[in-house]
Amino acid sequence: MSEKQIAIEVVYCADCGYWPRTSWMLGELMTDIQHLVSDVKLIPDTRGLFEWSVNGDLVFSKAAMGRFPDMDELRELVYTYLE
Repeated sequence: MSEKQIAIEVVYCADCGYWPRTSWMLGELMTDIQHLVSDVKLIPDTRGLFEWSVNGDLVFSKAAMGRFPDMDELRELVYTYLE
């Protein structure tokens, strides 16, 4: 039986300087699970967004939470899709 594959989409505010955080967090995740990721989509935005979706489901929104996720929190949110 093959392992589950996930698709990750990140919308980040390029004008706000969110790229370094985005690339670091994505790099941390990919180090651990790159063999389980079928697709990664990065969408630069200008509206202050920092949103992570897995398989089309929004799993974290800075706008909704009023903060950035910490790495452990984001990892847990993404990993639930691999169970």
